[in-house]
Amino acid sequence: MSDTRTSPLHALAAAAPERVRELLSQRGALVKRGVKGPGVVAWAQRHHLPLPVARYAVLAVGDHGVVARTGAGELILECAPRDALWERWQAALAEPAAGVYEVPQQSVTVELRGARAPRVLALSCAVNLADEPAATILYTRVAGVSCAVLPRGGDEARSYRLWVDYSLAPYLWTTLAELAGHA
Repeated sequence: MSDTRTSPLHALAAAAPERVRELLSQRGALVKRGVKGPGVVAWAQRHHLPLPVARYAVLAVGDHGVVARTGAGELILECAPRDALWERWQAALAEPAAGVYEVPQQSVTVELRGARAPRVLALSCAVNLADEPAATILYTRVAGVSCAVLPRGGDEARSYRLWVDYSLAPYLWTTLAELAGHA
C-alpha cells in the first residue's frame, strides 16, 4: 500500500480564488499512519517515539508534522514523507509487537489559517473552536462532516488542521470555500 495518494482536493485548491487560498490549504504532501492497542505506550517508549502524555493531546514534530494521542492506546502520526520520524515509525512497525496494531488512516488534511479562520469555523461548527487550546485534538462536525480538528498556534498565528474522510473532503472544501466568501 502506498503511503501517499493524489488528494481529492488538488483540482479544487488549484482553481480556488486567492481569497479562498488565503484561508484554506490542503496538506496533500503529508503522510499519515496510526497504531492502536494495549501495547502502544510501551511500543512508543521502547522505540523512543514522541508520545503525547494525555489523551487528546498533540505534539508538533518535524516539518509541519504532528503526533496525536487519540485514546489511551492509539497514536496517529502525520508528517512529511522525508521526515526522520517517519523512517523511525516505519522501522518500529516492521518489528512485530504484542498488543500493537497498525491502523490505516483514510483522511485528508485541510488547514484553515488566518484572521478569518475562526469566523468560518463559527459559521460551520457548533463548538467554539477559537476557545479550544492548541496542541489538542477534538472530534466534532464541521459543515455537517465528522472531523478531527487540531487547533495550532497562538492568537496571532492560529490555524486549524482538519482531518476529514477522503470521500467527504471535496464537499467540506467546497462548503468552507463558500463560507470564506462571506467571512
